[in-house]
Amino acid sequence: MKRIYSLALCFSLIGLTACSDDDDDTITAADSEAPVVTYADIRVIHAGSDAPMVNVTADGATLLSDVDYAMSSGLLEVATNTYAIAVDAQLADGTTLTVLEAELAVAEDMEYTAVALGKVSDETLMLKLIANEESDITADNARVQVLHATPSVGLVDIYVTEPMADITMMDPTLSANYMDNSDQLEVPTSDYQIRITPAGDKTVVFDSGTVNLAAGMDYFISAIPNEWSGDSPVALLVALPEGQVLLNDVNSGSDIRVVHAVADAPAVDVFLDGSTTPAIDMLSFGNFAGYVNIPEGMHTVTVAADADNSVEVIKDAAVDLMQGASYSVLAVGSLADNDISPWAFAEHTRRIATEARLNVIHASYSAGNVDVYLTPTADISDADPALTDVPFKAASGSLSVAPGDYTVSVTVTGTKTVAIGPLAVSLAGNGLYSVAAVDAENDTSMFSVILMDDFVTEE
Repeated sequence: MKRIYSLALCFSLIGLTACSDDDDDTITAADSEAPVVTYADIRVIHAGSDAPMVNVTADGATLLSDVDYAMSSGLLEVATNTYAIAVDAQLADGTTLTVLEAELAVAEDMEYTAVALGKVSDETLMLKLIANEESDITADNARVQVLHATPSVGLVDIYVTEPMADITMMDPTLSANYMDNSDQLEVPTSDYQIRITPAGDKTVVFDSGTVNLAAGMDYFISAIPNEWSGDSPVALLVALPEGQVLLNDVNSGSDIRVVHAVADAPAVDVFLDGSTTPAIDMLSFGNFAGYVNIPEGMHTVTVAADADNSVEVIKDAAVDLMQGASYSVLAVGSLADNDISPWAFAEHTRRIATEARLNVIHASYSAGNVDVYLTPTADISDADPALTDVPFKAASGSLSVAPGDYTVSVTVTGTKTVAIGPLAVSLAGNGLYSVAAVDAENDTSMFSVILMDDFVTEE
């Protein structure tokens, strides 16, 4: 069913309509002159944490395309007018659905920020509109405006201080509840630290670390739901006149999970950074350890036989992990060929209410390049592959799939001979699904799968 959330975003703005004391229709020479066109700036921010990518139209014409979560359009110059604004969600089946509509009266020399926030899954997705008069920033100052855009978080205190300042005896710089926004505030250009605590509490739930606010810069900062690594409930999306910067909590680190995908190898222990204590103990083939959080940056991974840690099948392999990112690290290859290596790739862990997210992983050492089919039934005779010519140690990434029942079949590239599957699966909206194709245990002429995340097979 199509849902439209109509919002009264019209403003009573001076100067939108020309006024005259003369009611007759006589056209004078002055009247015949071309009207003066005036302009304003508008910015659109996607802060709906479970919403798909969107397009934005004004009076039916495309204003923005492919705006994803945690993205800002930057400031766009538009002629002053009243516009019918529509936000269209991109669905996994290739269609679009209008999810938000508003009428926006745009006045001269104004700056508008329209933020899509809330959630699709509980029907609270809406537009928050903030209007500011355009004005210059005082020399040697930066300008900051803050919006609380995280629906799961209530009233908070926000501290903007010099780095490492003790906030225990400080009053907050400002307090905000969900959907509250501050006024535009000018602060001297300098290094600052932004910390967020529950209202009346000094327990820090978000810490930006040291950030520089530059002279003459205009920052619109939204506290949005954290869909990245770490325990903080929020991240800061800093919208600039052009583009954006994402600030994760300084302690967010990286989330990694380890998958044992070597069919002919015994159970293993996994060690990080030369430690003699395993980070993961006794991981057997076909299994994986859930995400663990470690500091971002360079690390080494050593994988040793659980029965005898002196037998190291991977030794001090370097991995570089980014702050806020999530990774799967697969041990792949063949023990018999003395060819085992780690394979790390980034995972997309944000859930989207309107689609399933599917990651297909080729970790079968013996299979060669493959085609992957995602079909309504097990019959692939007339089907085209969803993925073709996929090599060993390649992953599809997060594919957007319409919710429904499917059959997954994997064939040697260019053939219709099913080597893995057919595997009947149900994919639900808001779900994450990963399937790794691997060799069968101790039999490289056969193949198997490792199912992860929300994958549920039908018997």
